[in-house]
Amino acid sequence: MKKKSTARKIISGILGIIFLLLVICGIVVATYVFGSPSKDGDSRQLIMGNWIDTDNHTKFTFGEDGDFKMVDTKDDKTLGKGYFKINEDTKEIKILLLPSERSDDINFGLNLGFFCTMSYRDLKFPSEELVKAKRKVDNATCKLLFMNADGKVYKCERDENKTNFYTKDSSSE
Repeated sequence: MKKKSTARKIISGILGIIFLLLVICGIVVATYVFGSPSKDGDSRQLIMGNWIDTDNHTKFTFGEDGDFKMVDTKDDKTLGKGYFKINEDTKEIKILLLPSERSDDINFGLNLGFFCTMSYRDLKFPSEELVKAKRKVDNATCKLLFMNADGKVYKCERDENKTNFYTKDSSSE
């Protein structure tokens, strides 16, 4: 009898630990997915939209509702889909990649199999003077880099001119 109860205790202890780990992972993922991302901040307003790297045939889409998509424009193949949040202090974009929507063609530098971090550098957008003068405005540019991955830098440009960067200033005229 004592051998059965000892074996039961060991098995129930192992199952308890596994259950606890699953619950903790579920809470982390659910918090990220269901937590509503902040919809304000200068960087978030500037980064939203479609960014294209013509050299690498890659398109990044950052949606207003916090959704993220990365597409290979040459083959029109989705490389990754998920949700994003921006940390403006460190200039990082945290991405939760959906496992069923992630391609093995690219090294995202995944953490826990779901999360990756992308930094953005040299975010340049049209000058306020050009927008107010209503002349042709150059596309905004940005460098995106997946951290802890293959170190590939994506030199992106907006796929269309956006003149609404200064809607508060231009609406007063």
